[in-house]
Amino acid sequence: MTEKSFEIISDEGIFRARTFGKTLNECFLNALKVFGWYLKPDIVSLVKKAKKVKNEIKVEAIDLNSLAVEFLSEVLSRSTADNLVPTGITFKRFGENFLEGDLIGISVDTFEKELKSVSYDKVDIKKNPETGLYEFVLAFEI
Repeated sequence: MTEKSFEIISDEGIFRARTFGKTLNECFLNALKVFGWYLKPDIVSLVKKAKKVKNEIKVEAIDLNSLAVEFLSEVLSRSTADNLVPTGITFKRFGENFLEGDLIGISVDTFEKELKSVSYDKVDIKKNPETGLYEFVLAFEI
């Protein structure tokens, strides 16, 4: 794992963050970390004591950026419906326009903050030639 997994870019009206990863898989995993951290900032301490929930997830899209938005939208839908804070994923298959795996999370009574939807606004996944890391800018309506 990289030293820095994500950074917050903005949280005024739209919550925007950038995730980093040596691989696309790691970048998507770090997007889940951002997601979980935003919903429940004390997630790290909760993970140690909470019972983990595992659900299969399968997403298809037209390209990588759309895949990221569709993936996070599916996670948001499940999270909201089941009061679930995502903590990780084990990928079984992963490509430029599809992913399949086991989504891992913990059940909570309440969220600290609310995410309304995933935004396509300025979503961008690319490999930074200076660092060699993939970067994924994501945005949520809050």
